[in-house]
Amino acid sequence: MADAAESTAGGSEKVTFDILGIGMSMIDSIQLVDEFPSGAGVTEAYTAAMMGGGPVPTALCSASVLGARTAIIDQIGDDWCADLIAGDYERFGVDCRFLYRQKERSSTFGSVIVRRSDGERHIVFKRGTFDELSLSQLPVADLEACSILHLNGRHWECACEAARVVKAGGGRISFDGGANRFEPRFLPLLSEVDILIVARDFAEKLSNSKDRETQLDALGQWNAEIVGITDGENGSWFRPRGESFFHQPAFAVSSVIDTTGCGDVFHGAFLYALTRGNASMECAAFASAAAACNATALGGRGALPTGDLVAKRLSS
Repeated sequence: MADAAESTAGGSEKVTFDILGIGMSMIDSIQLVDEFPSGAGVTEAYTAAMMGGGPVPTALCSASVLGARTAIIDQIGDDWCADLIAGDYERFGVDCRFLYRQKERSSTFGSVIVRRSDGERHIVFKRGTFDELSLSQLPVADLEACSILHLNGRHWECACEAARVVKAGGGRISFDGGANRFEPRFLPLLSEVDILIVARDFAEKLSNSKDRETQLDALGQWNAEIVGITDGENGSWFRPRGESFFHQPAFAVSSVIDTTGCGDVFHGAFLYALTRGNASMECAAFASAAAACNATALGGRGALPTGDLVAKRLSS
């Protein structure tokens, strides 16, 4: 029998959310080094940081800093990591009323080693011992009223049910297909997705092709409103439904510190711009500029940009 779970503090006033997310909340310990360790020994870091992580959670933090009303739907443990997870959400303005803490269970903890020369990283993580979210924990009324639900496959049964509820309420579904995260079991959900933006690796595995147009064709088979592929410094490719595809170049960063979370920030900024009524090309440019801003500091949330900073990057 599962231990009792309690929601973290987040306020009881009624809020209609722009973006709700179901994802894995975690704490990351991040260290900047010359090279990735190749064997036993001791490596000194240039600098280090500790902050919240996870693809959907970081996307929500990004959107919140830009001005969206966001909330996380997730379950974590009831340990010191949980305190830091909730505190980080609060710092960035993400509502935690649907973040449940399960007693006597641990939260997820990650170690991120970042290579100084190019900002690439190696991630090691220990999954928490908490249970999956249950359907009874879904905030049905809030899902019915939200504009966008952002998913990446976490809490699978709840994600599928939440998507059904949001669609019935007239909202849209966003899915983040991350690198090294392609699984055939995700495919049935994609028919419900309106904004389908995936990493190059996900697109290649889905389409069995390295050709961009073939990948976009494969993503478009479910008739999503927008399909897209992100590829780091190579930029991103999009095809809005019924339109030709376009390429959004990545914004140049004079000194990349860390690429951790840049894709997550891209998703959050894209969704924020979409809720403001921007066209797909405007959303893509805005998201690319936001991701570039975030690459200038250590950690996935090390430099989440405000709207003013993104506008400055766009105009430079």
